[in-house]
Amino acid sequence: MQRTRLNVPARLGQIAEAQDGYFTRAQATAASIGDFELDRAIEYGQLRRLDHGVYRIVGAGTDPHETLRATWLRLTPKASPRERTYKPKVWVARRSAAIVHGFGDFIADVPEFIATRRHQARTDAAIAVRSRGLNRSDWTVIDGFAVTTVVRTFTDLIAARHDGGHIGRYSADAVAAGATTIDALQKAAGAGVDVAAVIAMADK
Repeated sequence: MQRTRLNVPARLGQIAEAQDGYFTRAQATAASIGDFELDRAIEYGQLRRLDHGVYRIVGAGTDPHETLRATWLRLTPKASPRERTYKPKVWVARRSAAIVHGFGDFIADVPEFIATRRHQARTDAAIAVRSRGLNRSDWTVIDGFAVTTVVRTFTDLIAARHDGGHIGRYSADAVAAGATTIDALQKAAGAGVDVAAVIAMADK
């Protein structure tokens, strides 16, 4: 028992290190760590169980996106850190993407994603299925997440008919930060959307 108590985090190797201390049960199994050892490591204060099949090493640091990240990991539990960001099958989207970008004042009570296939029904995630995935120009990597770009997030929020004031604040913040331009947003949104008018709604 002493070996298990001391070595579970170490035996996870670079997987947990590459994921800021997070890992999935599937990844632990691949590292020859059994459920019993995970349970004992939790008892010994080495690990925390964040979600069904998702864990984090104690002392790994503060993560403002912990709930989002745990859900994201759970959706593709066998994927490696590289696969999640170089060949993703799941992307953070809409309000969750706005929060990861740090623009606007959205509250994503339910994590939102785009995925290439349907996943087992969950009450705590909203998943839009897009079987062909996203074009590489429509997503980027931020803080370890594959997330829709600032512009793609804007058009997704418009398409989902989110509150104009919230979209306006998101757009205004993104433009002010130099992350995009009004022209870029207008080009992506099309003639049916007056981006300047949307931004003007930020203070209403």
